[in-house]
Amino acid sequence: MKALGGAVRAREHAERERAAKEQERARLAEEAEALRSAEGSRLERGELHAADLQRQGAWEVRTQWDDEERARGVATAREGEGRAKDGEGKARGAVASAEAEAKVVDKHRDEWVAEGERAAEAVAEEGAREAWRPRR
Repeated sequence: MKALGGAVRAREHAERERAAKEQERARLAEEAEALRSAEGSRLERGELHAADLQRQGAWEVRTQWDDEERARGVATAREGEGRAKDGEGKARGAVASAEAEAKVVDKHRDEWVAEGERAAEAVAEEGAREAWRPRR
């Protein structure tokens, strides 16, 4: 049971980590899109110069690179989450197996105890017959 608890906590942590990375990526993508829109409006109004467009191009390249890096982080987090889910599944299987074994033992315990008592009683009876057998 202890292993299952640890596996569940590990999976939950991996899920939170993945969700946080996805949310951060989405938030930054929204911010980048808002900046692109604002810059597009400024371009339409003729407020940008060639240097501004050059900086915007460099910014786009850097933003794309950063997004790809975040995408790799999300993919890594998903893989970690998958491994954590697998670990949790194995731990659940081990618990289920242990519970099944315990049920079998409980189910047959009375039979085994009764059989042991019968065997002990038979040995005691044999010993009693030997003790009371007349000597020749």
